[in-house]
Amino acid sequence: MQMNPAKLAAIGGLALSAFCAPAQAQSHSHGYLVVAPAVVSSGGESNAGLQAGVGGEGVFPGGIGLGAEIGTLGVRGNSDTLVGMASVNGYFHIPRPFSSFDPFLTAGYSAVFEVFNSTNLFNVGGGTNWWFAPHLGMKLEFRDHLRSGNETSNIATFRFGLAFH
Repeated sequence: MQMNPAKLAAIGGLALSAFCAPAQAQSHSHGYLVVAPAVVSSGGESNAGLQAGVGGEGVFPGGIGLGAEIGTLGVRGNSDTLVGMASVNGYFHIPRPFSSFDPFLTAGYSAVFEVFNSTNLFNVGGGTNWWFAPHLGMKLEFRDHLRSGNETSNIATFRFGLAFH
């Protein structure tokens, strides 16, 4: 049985909201929705893609955070492809007292998956959350998903979306 990507994202969002609820009282802990134009490179070939996801992050004193995300990645190429993506990341928020900008660095594990196949990736990136209202902000981020070994793969994403707490 193949699950609709929208249903998969909704289920992931509910699971992540349960994960983030206890952390919302801490500064900068938040949920988010992102859309990301992507460049997907593998086997000497590059294709355009689009990623969408929902996630959450708990931030602890000192700016260290832990987050998770689930979503989809569509890739244009010889055969159009739609796969699921999930990631678990660590974050470091760069201190900026009294600022509406919340810059961060991130790194972690990503999985790209289909029904009977998955690929493990390492991801690294950085960006900022701009809190333009008390409980609403804009997320801007670059994140690169990498796989090395026999077949090197790279998914570079330019992410933007809404952050909320």
